[in-house]
Amino acid sequence: MDSIGPIRVLVLETEPNIIANARAALEGDSRLVLVGTVSDQASLMDKLGSTYAHVAVIDLAGLRGDVGPAVREVLAHAPECCVIVTGSNVAPGIVSRAVTAGARGFLLKPYQPEDFVSTIRDAYVNFQELRRLQRIERVPGTTSRPGAVIAVYSPKGGVGCTTIATNLAVALARRSGKSTVALVDLDLQFGDIGIALDLKSANSLADLLNHVDSIDQQLVDEVFVKHASGVRALLAPENLASVPSIDPDRVARVVDQLRPHFQYIVCDLWSSLEDLTLATLRMADRVILVTTPELPALRNLRRVMSATGLLLQDDRTILVANRVPGKAGISLNEIEKGLGRSIAATIPSEGVGITDAINRGMSIFDERARAKAGGSYRKLADLVAVGLEPAAVSRARRPVPATS
Repeated sequence: MDSIGPIRVLVLETEPNIIANARAALEGDSRLVLVGTVSDQASLMDKLGSTYAHVAVIDLAGLRGDVGPAVREVLAHAPECCVIVTGSNVAPGIVSRAVTAGARGFLLKPYQPEDFVSTIRDAYVNFQELRRLQRIERVPGTTSRPGAVIAVYSPKGGVGCTTIATNLAVALARRSGKSTVALVDLDLQFGDIGIALDLKSANSLADLLNHVDSIDQQLVDEVFVKHASGVRALLAPENLASVPSIDPDRVARVVDQLRPHFQYIVCDLWSSLEDLTLATLRMADRVILVTTPELPALRNLRRVMSATGLLLQDDRTILVANRVPGKAGISLNEIEKGLGRSIAATIPSEGVGITDAINRGMSIFDERARAKAGGSYRKLADLVAVGLEPAAVSRARRPVPATS
C-alpha cells in the first residue's frame, strides 16, 4: 500500500454493535486505523475534512436520500477518498447506483470482521491503481495533448515556493532556446511572481476566465507578460475584492487550456489546500513539494501527504528541500525518515543572495545576483524534464534523484 502510515478509515454507521465490531476489527490490523465514527450524512461531511480519511464506509441507513447523490457529494468534498457502501436487504439497483456514482466496494450486512477488513484493503488498493492509471494518461507522450503542467506547492507559507517556481521556470527556459515556458501565479490573493521578476502588467489571470474555451495565441500574447529570460508570466489579479468570486474550476480549466501554447507551465500554488490547489495538483504532470529543514514545515507537509493519500505519493511527485542546511540542524536523512519519501533535490541556503535577487527583480541566474543556488536549479530543471520532453516519450518516467 502506497499511503504513508496506516489507511485512515471513517465509518458512518447507525447500529452501535456494528460500530463496536468495526472498531475491534480495525484495531486488529496495523495497516488500518479508525479515525472517526458518525451516524448521519451531515456529520460524515463535517468529519471528512478534519479526519483526512482515506476510506469512508457508509451505511445506507444513515443517508438522507438516494445513495447516488450521497456518494457523489462525498467524492466532490474529498476526491481522494475511497467510498465503500454497506446495507441490509439491499436491492441490486441500489448497488448499481452506488457503483455508478463512484463507490469502490459494497458490504452486505451482516458481515464478518475479516470481510470488513479485506473489503477496505482491496477497495483501497484498487482505488489507488485506478488513480495511478488516470495519472499515467496525463503524462505528455502518452496522449496527443501537449504542454506539461508543473505544480510547486508547500502547505506552509514562507518556505520559498515562489522563489523555486520562478527560478525553475527560468532554468527550464534556459535548458533549450526553443522551450516555451509559462509561469502562472495561482496564489490569487497574495501572489508575488510579479514582484519576484520585477514585472508589471495591466492584465492578469482574471482576463482569461471569460475565454476559457477560446484561448488562442493572440490572447496569450496579450495577457502574459514576458520576462528578459524568455519566461512568460501570468500574474495574479490586482483587485483582491474580485478573488472570492473567482471559480476555482474555471481557473483550473484555464491552466489546462494553456497546454497547447507552452512546453512547460509552472504553477505557483497557495499554501492552503483549497479547491484550486487540489485541482491543479490532480492535473499536474509534475508536483514539486517544497519543505525546509524545520519542524513546522515538515509536520505540515507530512499531514498533507497523509491527508491526500495517493495524490502526492506517486512518481509525479518530487520532494525538494530548500535552504539546506538549516539552522535547526535537521539532516536530510531525518527529513526523509519523517516524510517517508526520498528528497530528490536540495537548494542551498543562500539567504542574502536570494533575497537581494528577489528584491531587485532578478533571476538568481543573473550574474549580478552572484547566488550559488543557480546550479541547483539547473539540476532541478533537468530532473523535472525527465519524461516530459518530446524526445523522452519512451524513457522511464521515474525521476532520477538529484542533489546540489
